[in-house]
Formats: sequence, structure tokens, C-alpha cells
Amino acid sequence: MKKRIVIFILTIIVLISGTGYAKQDRYEVHFLDVGQSDCILIKAWNKNYIIDTGAAYYFDRILKYLESNSIDKVDTIILTHYHDDHYGGLLRLVQSKKVKDVLIPNHYDEIKINLYKGLAQSGAKVKNIGEGWKLKKGKVELEAVGPLKEDDMIENNNSVVIKGEIDGIKYLFAADCEKNEEEDMLKEGAIEKCDILKVPHHSLDTSSTENFISVVKPKVAIVTCDGIGTPDDNIIRRIHNKGALVLRSDLHGNIVVKNDFIRCDKNGINIRINKN
Repeated sequence: MKKRIVIFILTIIVLISGTGYAKQDRYEVHFLDVGQSDCILIKAWNKNYIIDTGAAYYFDRILKYLESNSIDKVDTIILTHYHDDHYGGLLRLVQSKKVKDVLIPNHYDEIKINLYKGLAQSGAKVKNIGEGWKLKKGKVELEAVGPLKEDDMIENNNSVVIKGEIDGIKYLFAADCEKNEEEDMLKEGAIEKCDILKVPHHSLDTSSTENFISVVKPKVAIVTCDGIGTPDDNIIRRIHNKGALVLRSDLHGNIVVKNDFIRCDKNGINIRINKN
């Protein structure tokens, strides 16, 4: 009889614990308002991932944002390429937060050596990332689909482009890839239709070709820009004419995807995403 009571109590504990964990099973994607630079936070249950760390002069804003979202540790930081508007905040970030892994692009660059030196004492494991890299944790599935080859002339075409699905929403994080990298991925069939596109290269006219936008065909296109040098009006029109809702960080502030809604903190926009 005592054994039955113990088993019954343990069963209740397991059920209660399971319910508690289910409540924590939340997934969010935050596109931070950091001008013409990139910093994207993915909150996935008890994991935190960051794609790019913004320009150095935005670090205080990024740190404040992470703290406001109770981010004490980061499981993985992914750098897409070696331009300072994407890696600028990295070294200060690993000094300010407990970071497990830092993934940096495969190809050689002098910046890579400097970053290695700066990261050596951080405690973070530094690994390479390139086409074929995958991550699968819970409702997060990410895959690097580019670059397919190294570009010795244009660093943007070495951008790590990541497609994936987070909580049932399909994303394409296109970093700063330009026309040549877009064409390479299109030829290989590496990219496909998505729900949310992080528009390449802050929507400059180096990227977002007609063919690229026609294939990706996003429902929502998010542009990280400062409203001064970017975005390019022709590119915005091109994306809009393909049926996408365009959201800009300079106009809409921090853009957060959570529970099938997109919320913008500058003007109270609250949009439901149709995943069908």
C-alpha cells in the first residue's frame, strides 16, 4: 500500500513538473534596433542564441536590452561575416555575459585572428561555421545555406546565411549577402519560401534581386537600417510589390516575434503571423 502511495505521489510530482516546464516552453526572435548593423536574439525555452553583435557603438544599448530580457547567459553567438557592424560588440559581450560557444565564419580574414586573440581568455569555445552547419533544439531548427564559395573581393558575399524554423515560423536570416551569393544559393536550390526574411545588407541595392525576392517570397521583411544611408527606396518598393509587409528598425524600433505575433516597440504595431 505504501509503495502505491509513493508511486501516486511521484506521478503527481512528474505531472506538475511537466506542466511547469510547458509554461516555460516559449520561443521568441528579437531584431534589435541597432541602426545600420545587425543583432538578433533568439530565446528558445532555456537557450539563448545571438546572430551578430551589432556595431561597437551600440553595445550599451544591446547590453541594456539583454538585461531587460533577463539574459544572463548566451549559449551560442553566431557571427555572419567580418564587418564591424556585425562583430563590433562581440568582445565586450563575452566579457559581460557568460557565453558558451562563439561561431565564426570559416574563411580567413585578419579580423578572425584578432577575434581569436580577444576571445582566448573569455572561456567561450570558438568554432568555425559554414555552409552545412545545423542546430536543432526543441522547436528551433537552423541551417547555414551559404556561402557556397569564398569571395576574395567582397566580404559580404562570405556572409553566413541561415534558414530555419522557430516555433513553426520559417525564417531566412540573410546577413549582408549580395547578388553573387544570392545567385549561388538560388542555383543550388538552397533557399525557399519563408515567413520572415531578414533583408540582406540593410536593403541596399547590392542585394535583394527580383529573382531572390520572388523565390523567398516573405510574408514579412525586416530591414535593419538607420534611415539615413539605408534603406534603398527601390529595394523597399521591390519587396513591397512582391506582397511582403516591410518593417524597418529605424521606424519601428525593436521588432519581436512571439506567440505568432510581431510586436514593434516604437509605435505599438501588433500583427498576427499567418503560418498557413
